[in-house]
Amino acid sequence: MKRIVVIGASGFFGRLILERLRAAGLQALGASRSQGDLRLDAEDPGDLRENLRQRDLVIDAAGPFQTRTPALVDTAMRVGFDLIDLSDSAEYTRKIYEREAPIGAAGIRVLPACSALSAVSALAIRRSGIDQPQRLSAYLLPASGHTANPGAVGSFLASVLGAARTIRFAPPLGDRSGMALETVDGVTLPRVFPSLRTVDFTVDSGMGPINAALRLGFVRKIAMQHQEPLIKLARRLGPKRGVLGYVIASTLRHKELVFTGERIFMTAALPSVLAATAIAAGQFTARGVVPPQEQIDPEPFLAAVRAEGITITG
Repeated sequence: MKRIVVIGASGFFGRLILERLRAAGLQALGASRSQGDLRLDAEDPGDLRENLRQRDLVIDAAGPFQTRTPALVDTAMRVGFDLIDLSDSAEYTRKIYEREAPIGAAGIRVLPACSALSAVSALAIRRSGIDQPQRLSAYLLPASGHTANPGAVGSFLASVLGAARTIRFAPPLGDRSGMALETVDGVTLPRVFPSLRTVDFTVDSGMGPINAALRLGFVRKIAMQHQEPLIKLARRLGPKRGVLGYVIASTLRHKELVFTGERIFMTAALPSVLAATAIAAGQFTARGVVPPQEQIDPEPFLAAVRAEGITITG
């Protein structure tokens, strides 16, 4: 049986992924710097070479990716293991694509940004039926009352661009406002949907005053240095139900895909779980840098999302 190593298993998403893989009967090991089956630092090449083996499958959930180097990707090529990451960082994912040729030559598979962004974003475009999409707008209202954690908050603060943005959905969702964030979709999606001209991502904290305050650069700098109060506030006052919505548009048409529910965070965790399960079962043939539209099978993913009590419309 293929050994699966989840790096960042002590964090919110890593723990979820590890639990799901074990529940499926897979040989999954948790890894982090301080606890777990393996003790390693994802930024230490020596640690990685000592603990990871050829033909392993590694799931990288050690965010925030905005602060990460490609040490793990380089080790994967050197040792010979497959890699799935949950990166939401445009810069980190660019570094993977810069290594596309040597990754292919190494004979391994790397699934970058195998999460709500950009695997699910690609699914939304495919499901829309729009042949020449020109714009993708993604909107996230995280269920932060459940999920606020250092990795997610650090990633969010590092990605805020400062501008306010409103996205128009059909009723009952209606107009939704939030903060513009840099998005990994801008790196991954135009490669496979070349007609895309605009790719944007809006995050709504669910707390209007927080949205307004964090658009100010000096407030974000303070928040980056003192994240714990923001995490506590989000857990206490943040929404308990989340929304992940997409608007896909061409010149003449637009379509929506919206996920809503308390466990909306599973839209970020399930892509890597399903991809890892398929790889372990020998049902995943793609190698090299695997593009987002090939990372998950749409119908099993949507069925798994519904099983979490998440409503899908569009």
